[in-house]
Amino acid sequence: MADTLMKLKGAGDIIVAAILAANPSLVYESVVARALHRWTGLHLSSAAAAPGFNHAIACMVAAVGIGSVVASYQGPAARQPIIVMNGVWALLAGLTCATPREWQLGSATMLMTFLNGSIYTITMIFLSSSKKKGSKGKKGN
Repeated sequence: MADTLMKLKGAGDIIVAAILAANPSLVYESVVARALHRWTGLHLSSAAAAPGFNHAIACMVAAVGIGSVVASYQGPAARQPIIVMNGVWALLAGLTCATPREWQLGSATMLMTFLNGSIYTITMIFLSSSKKKGSKGKKGN
């Protein structure tokens, strides 16, 4: 189950990277981003403000997605670095959203990243630990 979730999350990241490369406003101005903007007051990111930066983010998201897909085929030992990477990414996104508003660092998109990454990380920790608990006492594990 954990490997399947890792593969699906990786595929999702690759799709998001393609969207960010082709038309980042689909993410930056999505229904979810607009709702988070209304609820929190965090600004909406502008796709037009920094096209080179948007492309750099797309490259990073694609790399994370490809790494996750590859790791999903490598077995349980490959999960920990992917879980930590996503957890740190989520934590840093959350901390960015907690900076003073006048710094204009936090955004609705960063909050989406925090929420997505946190849910994924917690789920993967749970799935990985429940797998370990279930495998105790079996030979060959």
